[in-house]
Amino acid sequence: MCMVIILKNLGNRPNTKLDVMTNNDSILRFVYSTQGVCPPEIHFKINKDILEEVRFVGGGCPGNAQLVARLLKGRPIKEVLNYLDGIDCRDQTSCPDQLARAIISAANGDLKPAASFRTHQDMGSYTKVGLIGGLNGNRRTLEKLLEQIKAMGVTTVYCLGNLTGQSAKNADLIKYFRKNNITAIQGSLDWQFAQSEVTDHLPDLAPKDRDWLLRLPQVLNFQMQNKKAIAFFGDYIQGLPGFSDFEPFALEMNMVCGLTNFMQDETVFPALEAMVPQFETDIIIFSQILQWGHWHVGGKDFIGVGPAENRERLNWGLLTVESETVHFETVDMAA
Repeated sequence: MCMVIILKNLGNRPNTKLDVMTNNDSILRFVYSTQGVCPPEIHFKINKDILEEVRFVGGGCPGNAQLVARLLKGRPIKEVLNYLDGIDCRDQTSCPDQLARAIISAANGDLKPAASFRTHQDMGSYTKVGLIGGLNGNRRTLEKLLEQIKAMGVTTVYCLGNLTGQSAKNADLIKYFRKNNITAIQGSLDWQFAQSEVTDHLPDLAPKDRDWLLRLPQVLNFQMQNKKAIAFFGDYIQGLPGFSDFEPFALEMNMVCGLTNFMQDETVFPALEAMVPQFETDIIIFSQILQWGHWHVGGKDFIGVGPAENRERLNWGLLTVESETVHFETVDMAA
């Protein structure tokens, strides 16, 4: 990205002069962490010197935010900044003011383009964790599984995508996640909900719930003794805007999703074994195919996560590391 910008009087800036030029042919996506306003993040895209889209994420008035986004979409950055100038809400700032600061920061190069997917790093180190697959919007299923997992002495639990489903109870499940601060990653269906206001095939969700889904990480990075582990849902991540094979953990995802078809094609395991020395991690967990499984290839462990409910039985996975050996088992109970 190459941008040239001249700024004056950056505070309340009636005399701000902005000249933006770019020779970048790609659409750049940014995530800006706000200060002093309700939404904690502003997501926006810049195509050369045109503001492509804006989304205020995680709070505030959704109606006003949507109106601002619609009015500003497709306008030159210089024109946008003129509209945003001098608007205060509280503490000498506002959502428009924060958007202006975000755009200026991006133009100056202080705000770097966002990675194509979010990664959350759990800083703990564990000997055993519980893995929960797709919940299909069912809060009661989650409560039952958490109760059994806790009874078995497992204190660390990860929910691995497609929390939502074709269910009118999605909002209730999201509320439970938010209240109990349960670690979860985003699945492909969660991504669709996060992007869509209303569709023919998905139940509607309130803006605050869509924003919560949007801010979920797509990849979880954690430690089990001396083993590094990642968990992700599946290949929708590779289709996210700006996905690059040079992103962290992209090699692991490409090998699992593309080369082996989620470990279903064993004929390519020799090729997989040749690639694993380049992996950043030792345990790779995925859940798109909704099947439980454990494969050990080239010194790496691959874990497939099945659905939370299957044929009137509830299922979860117990992952343990003992003496540098990875063990995995599926635990089930009556629904």
